[in-house]
Amino acid sequence: MLSVVVIDDELLSLNLLTHLLNNFTSVQLKVVGKAMNLNEGIELIKHHNPDLVFLDIEMPDGNGMEIFNYEFSQKTQIVLVTGHDNYAIDAINKSVAGYLLKPVNFMDLQNVIKKIDKLIRLEQLHLELEDRINTLCTAEIPGKNLIFDVESGFILENTRNIEYCTADQSYASICTYAKREFLVSKSLKELESYLPTNQFYRTHKSYLVNIYYIRKFVKSGESYVILKSGTKIPVSVRKTSVIFNEIREMLTQEKSFDRELPQ
Repeated sequence: MLSVVVIDDELLSLNLLTHLLNNFTSVQLKVVGKAMNLNEGIELIKHHNPDLVFLDIEMPDGNGMEIFNYEFSQKTQIVLVTGHDNYAIDAINKSVAGYLLKPVNFMDLQNVIKKIDKLIRLEQLHLELEDRINTLCTAEIPGKNLIFDVESGFILENTRNIEYCTADQSYASICTYAKREFLVSKSLKELESYLPTNQFYRTHKSYLVNIYYIRKFVKSGESYVILKSGTKIPVSVRKTSVIFNEIREMLTQEKSFDRELPQ
């Protein structure tokens, strides 16, 4: 449930928006505070630490944009509400979560809330993934001794030493945490089927990562994971939205590490 604070000096507008929010069904909301001036609104935000603030811009005791001079929780999203459209550029520059014109249209309100709810859920998943990664960083790394075909013969390596693998044309390169690297006579796809499925994760078409070496996931224009060694490994667009659930599923699997060498 999203907690909401509404700040508006016009009683009619304040009550109308509060009514719409209290009767909202698509997303669970709770109005935890209402204020008719900026100072009271700021105190409500500090007290309730809400998920969402609907803020009128023009008020007797100050311009609503002054709220950005205060430091609040990073989770608090602000939606500007105004009867004038000349604040749109300021709203964009302040990176507000939404911008609504009075009188508030229910469809516009619904679109803004659904967008914010989605962003908050994604952020929660992101934080959960970071917690899971922090747990992995202190967990004992599982391992299995495997034989890898190389040009000069074969190499015996324990999977706990392998940090990541990368595609190298029709071959694959294996990189260990100790900075050793060797080329194997398998494609990355073949190598993926050979390595333990509950230990190695395909973040990208060209990269296979030992999940126990992931230190941090960064979601941005070009998402990536940072490994314990400091190496940055790209995460494909398709994987960005599913990486948390897929890694969590891997950790709950209880498959044996005993795998047969593919024929």
